[in-house]
Amino acid sequence: MTTQQHPAAGDCTLGSRVPTSGEHHDNVRLLNYTQNKMGIIIEELDRERESGDEGEKLCKKLPGDAIEDQQRSGQVTEPRVADSNWTVALGAFIIMMMINMVGPCFSIIFSPFLLDLGASSTTVGWIFNSMLLLWFTCGVYVGPLVEEYSWRGVAMACSVTFACSLALSAFATSPLYLFFSYSVLCGISGGLLNTLGFLIVPHYCTRHRGVANACMTAGACMGQMLGPLLIGFLQDEFGFFGATFILGAIMLHCCVGASFFRPLQGQTGTSEKPDHLEADAAETAENKSTCSFSNNAFLRVLYKSASNLSVLKSPPAAIIAIGGVFMLNSYLNFMALMPFAMLAAGHSIHTASLYLTVSAVCNLMARLTVSVLSDWSKFSMRGCCMTSVAATVVSTLAFSVVAEARWRTFIMGVWGCGVGGYMGLFNLIIVHYMGLDKLASTMGTTLLLVGCGFITIGPCIGVIRDVSGSYAVSMWVLAGLASTCFTLWIFMPAATRYHHKSLKTSP
Repeated sequence: MTTQQHPAAGDCTLGSRVPTSGEHHDNVRLLNYTQNKMGIIIEELDRERESGDEGEKLCKKLPGDAIEDQQRSGQVTEPRVADSNWTVALGAFIIMMMINMVGPCFSIIFSPFLLDLGASSTTVGWIFNSMLLLWFTCGVYVGPLVEEYSWRGVAMACSVTFACSLALSAFATSPLYLFFSYSVLCGISGGLLNTLGFLIVPHYCTRHRGVANACMTAGACMGQMLGPLLIGFLQDEFGFFGATFILGAIMLHCCVGASFFRPLQGQTGTSEKPDHLEADAAETAENKSTCSFSNNAFLRVLYKSASNLSVLKSPPAAIIAIGGVFMLNSYLNFMALMPFAMLAAGHSIHTASLYLTVSAVCNLMARLTVSVLSDWSKFSMRGCCMTSVAATVVSTLAFSVVAEARWRTFIMGVWGCGVGGYMGLFNLIIVHYMGLDKLASTMGTTLLLVGCGFITIGPCIGVIRDVSGSYAVSMWVLAGLASTCFTLWIFMPAATRYHHKSLKTSP
């Protein structure tokens, strides 16, 4: 009887035939080839998924963040990154110096012209505070605009508009004309430039951020120091028309600072061929379009700007924003009101210019000091902020009751130190409490609320002056606003603990 042999389990058989040795080796090679091919396909899918994730992240980053990422990955050498940082800081210094010759010196430029027209304090308040409304509310659009058009593109367009606004203001014949030529044009372009300067330095300067911020913020003080002296000289030599027109030409130097806001070589890493750069740019544009809800840049900017307002859900951000409303409204309205008070008391415009110059010098010293100290790990930003606000409150009250010129000069120095200590940490304290990724949204929202405060608080200060007939009463109200900011900062530790606790408990 013949016994039938069955193939063992696991053997590669075709029917009941046992494969030969050659066929077995062919099957093994086919299996290995299939496994290798599947591995290659899986790796390609992983790379495509990672590139898609990078495209989504790209729309959430400002251009300057690339330097920090490449520095961490080792693609950019340290000297090249350092050159990029300080070049950007130099450009921000130039722009901040130029625009602060105009914005804070409103009363020096236009007070003789408006007084000759017989404009009331309420009218002057509307012109100045309308400019400040646009100056600050436009800050919420800077982050989205930079994502669309780059730091350099936004800065260059605003620089040209800012210079043209002053040149057109030289032809003013009425307060209404000045409202459109100065309040609207200068407010929008100057506000975008001002916010851009505060944002670009922390994004590009990841090391020694306080020192770089000191260089940028020193430009604002230099503008306040040189502005009154330059404007007074120009008005003595050329009158209102010539001085204002020449000042507009000087403001074209903002374009020089804007030229430094470009993707430097350190941002692109090692040298690559032009076709590689074009391929990267095309990929970036494709990723950007896929994560945008619309191909309309205007709608994208509006949508992203509105989304930034949700940062107020954070208690620390709410304290920073609301405190900024009261502090900035207090000191900027005091700066605009003080020259009018000096003229009403029989002093010359040069005396008011001297007081503003003294305050600007002390402002500069305070800004440089607190910005540099912010790099020290033991430095308390909250303590410095509260001390600066308290000094501003006390000096504002003292200036309204002291009449002697020597003491008033000293008081303006203390006032300048208080304002400088607060503004020197204005952007750094947001990074400290909210992080760099929330800097643009928190600062934009803060400036939006500050601008809304100017259109409501500013005219009320003018009405109080007209009704009471005293500049001292208006200064007391301004001191009360600054004291509200001090009160809010008392609760910052509790707000920070609550914010961190909510982040841990949130899913």
